[in-house]
Amino acid sequence: MGEGVLAFLKFLRTSYIVGIQENSRLRIVCGNEAADLDSVVCAITYAYFSYIKDPSRPVLPFVNIMKQDLELRRDIVWVLKQRNIPHSLLYFQEDLGKLKRNLNCKIDAILVDHNDQQSVARKLVDSVIGIIDHHQDLGLHSHIEDGPRIVTKAGSCSSLVSNYWLDTQKLKNSNEWKNTALLSVSALLMDTSNMSRRVESPDLVACERYKTELGDFNFDRYFDNILQAKEDITGLSLRDILRKDYKEFDFLSGQQKSVKCGMASVVKSLDWIIEEYSVDNFASSCSDFLDERSLDILLILTSWTQEGEFRRQLAFYAKTPENIQTSRKVATKVQASLILEPLPSSMTLTDSKFLFYNQLNTDASRKQVVPHTQTAIQSL
Repeated sequence: MGEGVLAFLKFLRTSYIVGIQENSRLRIVCGNEAADLDSVVCAITYAYFSYIKDPSRPVLPFVNIMKQDLELRRDIVWVLKQRNIPHSLLYFQEDLGKLKRNLNCKIDAILVDHNDQQSVARKLVDSVIGIIDHHQDLGLHSHIEDGPRIVTKAGSCSSLVSNYWLDTQKLKNSNEWKNTALLSVSALLMDTSNMSRRVESPDLVACERYKTELGDFNFDRYFDNILQAKEDITGLSLRDILRKDYKEFDFLSGQQKSVKCGMASVVKSLDWIIEEYSVDNFASSCSDFLDERSLDILLILTSWTQEGEFRRQLAFYAKTPENIQTSRKVATKVQASLILEPLPSSMTLTDSKFLFYNQLNTDASRKQVVPHTQTAIQSL
């Protein structure tokens, strides 16, 4: 298993790219700027299925980060290693920029795991020709003609990609399906905590297909191995921890003022982070990170399992008096929907720039925190 995907990726690097004519159009499938396992798997599998369906129109799988940053995502590194897929066969931000400059080409993008361009892709992509996503529908790119526009609820976007190609496009060849099943199921298991949380009907359909295709494959052990890799942050600096699963958003307030929010998802509790890295290091790292990204507010979303119970915490950080006030107003407005409970002062910094909460609505991941935050800012 995996040879078909590997051969396809090698073909793109060794034959297809070499033969692209200057001033032509380049087609990519692009994951979101967090470049988590779901986004990377969706980009690879969509590109592969598209090639099987129509070899005359290859699509490049694009990972929307710098290549060096993939090493921070140890779950992705582990999954790709199991499939014998080297990082050098994927396309990263520096690759796409170089291709656009060297070929002077237009770039058409299918977006997976998001429904509007993000980060560097916003500047490099000329047109959006397809969308498959499970986030809130922004209502953009509504007149797509050359590809799918699927924005619907699912625990994992990988389920929507798999179901699209097997149902809508009638791609049924068993060998081709096997080539992607272990990639796709890795994203499904991680996004749904081994099919125990946020499972929707597309996930159930996809999971049954994976089970049928993979037979007696041990899903539980696979999930445990990926989770162990994801939670391994040994040797990472706090800056690395903040940027390993990170997204940025520009929200408009009711006064039409832009509020730039960064959201970093972290796999350890706030008290663990502060104890491990020290109060001063945590405060200075947040300050430096906010300045580096020119943010108004930094949100840190933590999730972990303790004594068999899944838990979440949420922190807000801002520096200027105006942004601190905005941060406090946003926290107040999202408190009911996220069920935020202020952390005891003994567990937090006394710095007024920070707000720390237990998030008792543990079903609300970043995918839900984003629209709640946007609505709160729009009401200011």
